[in-house]
Amino acid sequence: MHKIYPKMLRNKRNLKKLRTAYSQSHLKTKSLQKRKSSRKLLKRRHPFITKIKRFAVIVGIVAGGILIVNLLFFSNYFKISDIDISDKNFENEKLGQEIEKALSDALGKNLLFLDTEELKLKVLNAFPEIEKIEIKKDYPGNIIVELAQFPLVANVINESRTVKKSYIINSIGYAIKEDFENPALPYIKMKSDEPVNTENPVIEVNKLKYILDTITYFEDKFGMRIIEVEYKKIPREIHLLTEKNFYVWLDIQKSAEKQLKKLKKSLVKLDIYNENLEYIDLRIAGENGDKIIYKRR
Repeated sequence: MHKIYPKMLRNKRNLKKLRTAYSQSHLKTKSLQKRKSSRKLLKRRHPFITKIKRFAVIVGIVAGGILIVNLLFFSNYFKISDIDISDKNFENEKLGQEIEKALSDALGKNLLFLDTEELKLKVLNAFPEIEKIEIKKDYPGNIIVELAQFPLVANVINESRTVKKSYIINSIGYAIKEDFENPALPYIKMKSDEPVNTENPVIEVNKLKYILDTITYFEDKFGMRIIEVEYKKIPREIHLLTEKNFYVWLDIQKSAEKQLKKLKKSLVKLDIYNENLEYIDLRIAGENGDKIIYKRR
């Protein structure tokens, strides 16, 4: 009995501990269940809390929408305040100012809803001297205009009964700058009763191309520089002044290449490089088409 008693005592203590632990665990579980149950009851007892939350979300969405609409449509943030013409150089300074004026209707409008394609068509229709144009939006309130003009190709000296004026014209014949000359470009002289109207091409584009192509062809085939060209609009002819100080007359209604080929064939008889000539007339065709007329000084 003495040996068994301590063992029995230990078993009773362990059993007591187990009962105590089970009781505590059971109590915790009941406590958690009560808490959950009380929360559910609170939700059931206070449904207006959920409604208030929903209402707050709706109010936030509506307020945000009103703020965005006001920013987009009614605020001055996106209103166009400036039109910037890029590359305002020697050739397009005046044109840039005219384009700014033409696009001034866009000032004050909302940049977000600006139709740039419509503006591009407006400019191209109003300014035929422009080869291409790009209009970009520069947020929040600027327009950037990038334009490319037709290249400058010639100096035109126009002498009328009242005034003598010089122009630099582009490849479609429009005067880009008045009272300026560019020595690197060919010179074309022309006379007229009245001063030229710079609202229209100074020289028609097909006639201008004919003149420039003729200069290039002559200098390439004969190795002789052209100093200037006299364009005679009414008789429809051009006179090329060479560096040897004689003129070559051509009919602008006929192929310049064919007329100059006649001169090329005549070089065996006519030394244009050493003769003291006043002019060579290639306008008149003979029976075989090779007739030329020339005059010595």
